[in-house]
Amino acid sequence: MDFFAHQDRARTRSRRLAVLFVLALVAVVVAVDVAAFAGWRLLAGRLAPPRFFLETNTFVTLLIVLGGAWIETQRLREGASALAGRLGAHALDDDEPLHRRLRDVAEEVSIAAGVPVPALYVLDEPSINALAAGESPAHAAVVVTRGALEALERAELQGVVAHEIAHIVGGDSATNARLAGALYGLLSLHLLGARMLASAFDVDSAAQRFFPLRIVFAVAGAAVSAVGWLGVAAAQLLRAGISREREFLADALAVQFTRDRDGLGCALRRIAGGRPAALRSAYAPLVADFLLVPPSIVGDRLSTHPPLRERIRRLYGRSMPALDPIADGVRVAQAERKAQVAFGPAAGLEAVPLLDVRAADSPSPAARLVERIRDASLRYESAARWLEALVGGMSNGGVGRGDDAAEPELRAALAWVLSPAGAALRVPLLELLLARVRRWSSAHRRELLDRCRRAVERDGRVDSSEWVYYTLARHRLLPATPVAQQSRRANATRSEHSRALAALFAMAAAIGEASARSTRDALADAAALLDVPPPAATPDEVGTAELTRALDVLLALPPLSKPILLKVLRGLGRTPGDPNYEAFLRAVAAAIDCPAPRGAPAAQRAVSPSMRAASAPAPAVRTFGGASPREIDADVLSV
Repeated sequence: MDFFAHQDRARTRSRRLAVLFVLALVAVVVAVDVAAFAGWRLLAGRLAPPRFFLETNTFVTLLIVLGGAWIETQRLREGASALAGRLGAHALDDDEPLHRRLRDVAEEVSIAAGVPVPALYVLDEPSINALAAGESPAHAAVVVTRGALEALERAELQGVVAHEIAHIVGGDSATNARLAGALYGLLSLHLLGARMLASAFDVDSAAQRFFPLRIVFAVAGAAVSAVGWLGVAAAQLLRAGISREREFLADALAVQFTRDRDGLGCALRRIAGGRPAALRSAYAPLVADFLLVPPSIVGDRLSTHPPLRERIRRLYGRSMPALDPIADGVRVAQAERKAQVAFGPAAGLEAVPLLDVRAADSPSPAARLVERIRDASLRYESAARWLEALVGGMSNGGVGRGDDAAEPELRAALAWVLSPAGAALRVPLLELLLARVRRWSSAHRRELLDRCRRAVERDGRVDSSEWVYYTLARHRLLPATPVAQQSRRANATRSEHSRALAALFAMAAAIGEASARSTRDALADAAALLDVPPPAATPDEVGTAELTRALDVLLALPPLSKPILLKVLRGLGRTPGDPNYEAFLRAVAAAIDCPAPRGAPAAQRAVSPSMRAASAPAPAVRTFGGASPREIDADVLSV
């Protein structure tokens, strides 16, 4: 998938949505004014309407529609977890094998996608369905129905979760929130009219006791309800047109994450086999375009999703028959299996297969490490020792003491991962552990980060590798930056953005071993694409505290600008797929709250030719000013 093209389409969709919603709103206001004027003529005859009659109607209509849209959008932006609660979903119970399988699958796909593991919920519905919501990867949640857990094989569940995480990666959840808010605003007008119409026939209402008022309520209610319903229908057509392309893109990206088209494909075929997709929640119609499959009662023309058979045909390149749900015995046996994890080239940053490393099937060091890390995440002290080792290195970590002391082969496996030969596995293992402990309390997460900091500063210096892994841990463990704080940071001057870019590219050049000319050209390209003044030059040395402040400034970039920055950074790396540079990219992506980039060749094609012209290596910038990690996080850990 071309991420630049996807972002361009996202901009086009946003502009189209705004224009068409304004047109629909104008049409609704005109229709309400016409209905109000006709109702006045019907009831008052030739009597002139009061002064500001139409202006008042227009104001009230706008207040209802825009107010409803704003309120609903704010509700959806309260957090994806709030949306899950409104649907009636509940958090996972790790004592349930099916719930544990869902958590394992979500961790695997998130590592492959380069995003934090979303909050996970189960909705007590018999249908096969799922949805993703959230303003950004750090605020995302995925809800899966009980029917999906019970009726799908593990690979199929993995495909479903990958589809939902693809929506998070593509930023579709934020667009869905705006669409749902706009629809709710128009629906508010319809509901108001329906209530007015109902009150005209309510024996206890004032309209029933006063006949002329009853006629007014009946006529006005019917008119407002009809206009509101037409507005809802128009909005539904609008969001159907915008949403269908995103579903095809999410299907394709899910296959890219898992390298298994049969996973998602067979899940869709099981739904096509007669398993219902409708949800019983009264809130379900407003989140129809969040769902894997929309309710079956929605017609093809109004559906926010392409026809199911067309999605299956695009995945396989031909029509495929429907499938029946799997048997209970097979499902339970699969749920009890050990989980898979994302391993492969580029530390899971590329679209690589999710290799099966179940301990029963594979005696590899990776399998042992995955098994042990998942066990360690159940105990604070064990998790802390593993984090110290994966962040600070073997000499600074605590693995090999306590419960692990009797297993020298485990220590040898970890030493291999921390060596250049096994460096590609270090990020996935760290991400796996961070995903598990991220569910702990804020106090415990801060304690873990403090221990990582002490591990990094034991030797009295911070090298580039320690800064990268510590930065990744910091932004996975600490609570996501609130929107209000990001807004304050957005007030940074353009010169501050320029200095932040210079510091970041100096670090990138050092880790990626880029030439001086390539670094200079890449920095100029990034400044032009992000519309900031080009820095005069990159510094020869940059401290860790300065790098951290630079990422804090760049966190406030517009959401659609962050992938552009990461694309330019990826093209700067001298060796495609270098594990150290891939880890750096993932740490930067985590710091600015953006999915990690994938596909080095495509990324290099996307940047300017000038970046690939030079070949002379630049002097390595490996000195970081002697700054202590305590300086990096002094402001954060004191919160």
